[in-house]
Amino acid sequence: MDSGKAKGKRMAKDGTARRSSAMLGGLIVAVSMTTIDQTIVSVSSQTVQSGLGLNASAIEWVVNAYLLAAAAVFPLGGKLADSWGYRRVMLAGIAVFAAGSLLCGATPAGPAASVWMISSRVVQGAGSALMFPAAVGILVSGSAREGRAKAMALFFAITGAMTSIGPVAGAWLIAYSWRWVFFINLPLALVSFLMVLLLADRDGARGDRIDWRGAAVSAAAMVLFILPLKRGGQDGWTDPRILASFAASLLLFAWFFAMERRTSRPLVDTRMLAHRPFALSALATLVASAVFIPIMYFLSVYGQLSLGLAVGRSSLLILGFFAGFMIAAQVGARLFDRRGIAAVLAVGGAMGAVGFYLLSRRAGGLASGVPAMADLMPFLALAGAGIGFMFSPAATDMVNRVAEAAYGEATSISQTMKNLGGALGMAALSSLSLARFAHGISEGLTDYGVSPSRARHLAAHITSGQASSGEGLNGLAPAVRRTVMDTVREAYAGSMHGVFLAMGAACLSLVLIAALYPRVRGGRPARARAHHEPASPGSEG
Repeated sequence: MDSGKAKGKRMAKDGTARRSSAMLGGLIVAVSMTTIDQTIVSVSSQTVQSGLGLNASAIEWVVNAYLLAAAAVFPLGGKLADSWGYRRVMLAGIAVFAAGSLLCGATPAGPAASVWMISSRVVQGAGSALMFPAAVGILVSGSAREGRAKAMALFFAITGAMTSIGPVAGAWLIAYSWRWVFFINLPLALVSFLMVLLLADRDGARGDRIDWRGAAVSAAAMVLFILPLKRGGQDGWTDPRILASFAASLLLFAWFFAMERRTSRPLVDTRMLAHRPFALSALATLVASAVFIPIMYFLSVYGQLSLGLAVGRSSLLILGFFAGFMIAAQVGARLFDRRGIAAVLAVGGAMGAVGFYLLSRRAGGLASGVPAMADLMPFLALAGAGIGFMFSPAATDMVNRVAEAAYGEATSISQTMKNLGGALGMAALSSLSLARFAHGISEGLTDYGVSPSRARHLAAHITSGQASSGEGLNGLAPAVRRTVMDTVREAYAGSMHGVFLAMGAACLSLVLIAALYPRVRGGRPARARAHHEPASPGSEG
């Protein structure tokens, strides 16, 4: 009798585990659509541009509209997930993203193409912003505290790694039609929608009042801050429009924070950021994202420009980085459960710093010859391991420090830090890369009359993706083209030396952040103060 009961309990436990695994799979499929979309459209942008007859400005907006919409809607998406129910908002997010994908793929050629496509990309971005906080809310609320870090690590590792699939998938799909870059999302959306519908637990809506005014102000502030970060390298950081946009965003952020303090049910409870451990985990997320998001762009350009690889082959460099990222994510989750976030940040930061330093030595120049891809893989894997080791634990730590009713809100803050970190990292590292790249071109081609200003123009044109076949070098004599291209390859590899060193320095700063956490005095992590629930006593690092 007792053995029968024990067997029944084991079967029930196995059934629950299978259901949880299937649920995790559905969430990963859904969110992976959004992470793949970040790179697949960028890689396919020139084909989309020629297919629809768009100008350079329009195709830039096609790429940026998605990212700006996602960044603008994330705070609202987190609040809606907490208030209306994670399952309900997750299903809505999948449906919105699928609708945006369908509209993108169905864009008609002609005068309305640019407006149609850009608007559809905004819809996609909004769907992404609804999905992510809701997915994390489902995952966290359905996981025991002890297994939460492991589930989050698997979720972030796989969905993050899917970003590297974009270049490969894009190169394959555009052979049929650029429209399939968007239509491929439809079967994935259907599968994930059904899995969430059938497997996710129903969670009732709390019916909190939504601070729509705060949502509008935060959205405007985010767009006005991120847009000049993307345009500053092209327009110049002292351009009046860039400076005006930054100033306006700072004023709107100040208004938003003042408004949220006076609101009984704010969109984002800013008191959470006054809780030191929560704020430190948010800062660590921002710093790591300043490396994590730009690395994919720089590895792709480095592979194509300096190593002479095709787009698909160059994405293998990104896969090498993510191989280390995914393995270390699981190990970091276990250490997080045992030792807390401070230990994870210290170890991950140190690994990343060493990995990027070694990468700068081998990949940051062609003086010793063009490095083989296999030579770079161990350094890429080590650098990826450093980021992967702490990336998910930092987000998990933020969620662990808030009340259950604020999981989506905490996730929206985490994602906002990722968006801001990625934008800041791209702006700073692109400026560093461009300056060193232009200097290398100018030094190598001084004898051919290439001035520093001409070198900067060439460097900007080449890295924009518009000169992959030598376009932009028409002003130079045919006899020196080979010398020019060799110089360009060496100059870009040299610029990567500084970029990888800067990424290593960012990782090293994670070790310093780890030292700022309060010492553990026992018990669970103290929760960040939120309007949902007063802070718990005690503290943890």
